[in-house]
Amino acid sequence: MKQLPVEWNSDRLIISDVKESDIPELQSIYETSRYLHQWDGQEHDRNYVKKCFEGGHLPPGGRLENYRIQSIRTNEDDRYIGLLSVYHGYPSEDSIYLEFLYIQSEIQKQGYGQELIQALTRHLSELSYKEIRINVALKNWPALRFWIKSGFNQISGIYGDLEHSTDTFANTELIKSL
Repeated sequence: MKQLPVEWNSDRLIISDVKESDIPELQSIYETSRYLHQWDGQEHDRNYVKKCFEGGHLPPGGRLENYRIQSIRTNEDDRYIGLLSVYHGYPSEDSIYLEFLYIQSEIQKQGYGQELIQALTRHLSELSYKEIRINVALKNWPALRFWIKSGFNQISGIYGDLEHSTDTFANTELIKSL
């Protein structure tokens, strides 16, 4: 199965496989994503980046060799600004699952996310993937807007609690065809 390169670029970004020495800085970026848990009901993981680096974040029946966690840095000053985590070949061989994408809050709304998705889409199309999937919390309106604007315009399902309340949560899986 073809996979994303160890390092790839967009106009303003460098995306590359996480190295062990990157973990502390990337975990500190991950820490700034804590606010997301108000919408998805998940517990915050203080060792998320290290766990992903060592054992991946795999789907049911997933294999570590199909998983990648990559850092996102700026071309201009080589500064870490985010994280990308993907699984190649789920739920089908020609699918990519975006497990996690996060750009630091203070850097958001500067076009980096859209730029990354456009470059990612180009790379995955060249590798003959047919779709990208992502799971988004229904209460995360900014993310839903971002993903729909990015071309994730198909819904494969809604999963989670059946009723809406302040302490119930549900997600939708969105698909972008390539």
